[in-house]
Amino acid sequence: MIYGVNPQDAGRHEKFRDKFRLPFPLLVDKGQAVGKLYRTKGLIVRRTVYLIGPDGIIRFSQRGAPDPSDVLAAAGVA
Repeated sequence: MIYGVNPQDAGRHEKFRDKFRLPFPLLVDKGQAVGKLYRTKGLIVRRTVYLIGPDGIIRFSQRGAPDPSDVLAAAGVA
């Protein structure tokens, strides 16, 4: 499964998801509890992409917007 997580409200998530035609849900991280766990919390939320395996181990992590092929390679798909 793929999820996006962001501290903005659900209404803003819906607009963003529709604008970029994202095929996955965006979850609201009220209070940035998840952001704190993954060290992305702050006044300016830092976009970070994580690939977490079914065993809970982080397989890929990169700030910014990595090339999708890099993420897929870490997943063993590419």
